[in-house]
Amino acid sequence: MADQVFLSIRNLLYGKVFRLAAAAALLTLSTACSSPGTSTEPATPVDGNLSTSPGKALTIPPGQLLAATHGVTPVAFGKPAHGSIAYGAYGAMIYTPDAGFGGTDSLPVTVSRAVRLYAEDETPRIIIGDVAIQPNAHGSAIAQVPGQADEIYGLSDRGPNVEGTNRNQRVLPVPDFHPQIARLKLADGVASVEQIITLTGRDGAPLVGLVDPQANNGETLVDLDGKPLAPSDHGLDGEGLVAMADGTFWVSDEYGPFIVHFDANGKELERLSPFGGSLPKELSMRQPNQGMEGLTITPDGTTLVGIMQSALQTPGLTGRARSVPITRIVTIDLANRNDVHEYLFPLANPQQTKVGVSEISAVSGSTFLIDEHDGEPQPNGNKKIYVADISAATDVGPHSAVPGAVYRADAGGLLVNGVPIESFVGVSTDAAAINKLKAAGITVAAKTLKLDLGDLLRSLSPNGDFFGHDKVEGLLTADGGKTLIIANDSDFGLAGLADGSSATPPFALKPKILPNGTQDSGEILKVDTTQVPAHTESVTVTIKVG
Repeated sequence: MADQVFLSIRNLLYGKVFRLAAAAALLTLSTACSSPGTSTEPATPVDGNLSTSPGKALTIPPGQLLAATHGVTPVAFGKPAHGSIAYGAYGAMIYTPDAGFGGTDSLPVTVSRAVRLYAEDETPRIIIGDVAIQPNAHGSAIAQVPGQADEIYGLSDRGPNVEGTNRNQRVLPVPDFHPQIARLKLADGVASVEQIITLTGRDGAPLVGLVDPQANNGETLVDLDGKPLAPSDHGLDGEGLVAMADGTFWVSDEYGPFIVHFDANGKELERLSPFGGSLPKELSMRQPNQGMEGLTITPDGTTLVGIMQSALQTPGLTGRARSVPITRIVTIDLANRNDVHEYLFPLANPQQTKVGVSEISAVSGSTFLIDEHDGEPQPNGNKKIYVADISAATDVGPHSAVPGAVYRADAGGLLVNGVPIESFVGVSTDAAAINKLKAAGITVAAKTLKLDLGDLLRSLSPNGDFFGHDKVEGLLTADGGKTLIIANDSDFGLAGLADGSSATPPFALKPKILPNGTQDSGEILKVDTTQVPAHTESVTVTIKVG
């Protein structure tokens, strides 16, 4: 296998000392309101000091930059009068004075009170060739730490992996990666990793990212030398996360899909499975890498609610399942595990938009926030958050009572006119699918737009420099939808193989580079929806050189 160099450089670019003793810069108020929204008072100037020596670059960590803008979030930067500015790793900015310049320089900064940004600070790395594998990749799902307003849990997926030489091959650079939950504290522009909980099986052995033998998903996993990786009964690809008040966790995955219950230390307690009857069997017909992408719990703590990323590949379906404009919401009563229901959620024309679901977050017992996104980075990404209401939706699960329909799990679940729902709907528009299902006696979940995240990000940073990630996967709200907390899946900073589909072993890796020029890494975004459309303000940060 390719050489691996392990580096431990935690707090490389910044640390708690910077965040606790962040120096503030002198602010000079400039023009306000470069995007629509209700006007607010401009950021208040504060006295302070940012300084560097002539010819020496200055790295400004997130906490120090926030102090310089008086706590208002920077979303874009202009060119300094006598230097240059560049984005650095882990939320830092790098100012470089012009050669020969000494004196006071001015850095224009655009700020907004509508958002808060936190960069994950876990910086030990594995370097393969010249490509860093970023460990700060805990955005596949997020959940509030019970009782802690400024702390969240973040879930990794199966680990570093990239598409191989064909669509159904995945290359795992670190085959022994162990899926994990990170406890993150959000403060001063940083998501500080306070704890790592490694997920383990019932026997106490760590879980891995290899395919579970029960869940043949059509993928072939190989290492960097192209050697096939055997399935493992400890395999898990976590995508959804619930943190219970008793300290335990529920995690949904892509492989089974399974829903696994872990204790507070990450040890498996029980598992719901479509292969054992505790989940509807038809869910096992999910496409490769398109399993139960989201998981939440109703506010009363009684019901788990999961959502599939896209449509199932049911018997008789013509065309790609990813182009079928429906997916399934699944509810499980924790007190009565036989009380399982399924509801249909319409997707926004995935045949054209390429969108799928990445997360679900409960607002009430019947309303949920659901994130749809494509795979494009900003500024061209399609990222929207909807409110879904299942109160009037038709149950299409094992207990369905749709007239004329029959439920057969092994044949794809509820059969309408003798065929499974996905095959009945087929590849079509969402409007056509909704009407066809309605004519068959099936009402889908009501769907209304909550936030066009892509539009918000474009209004803050037209070039895509601010939260420009391609995969927006974590989503939660703790206040009924007023504040949205959103996380990206960084893919461990990897974009694929260096030579793509023509690559030959031993494989080299290609880093995933964001529009702002940095390697992708984990970030948490808070959006105050009461401040949307977002209002921006302009400030000038003063930097002393010499």
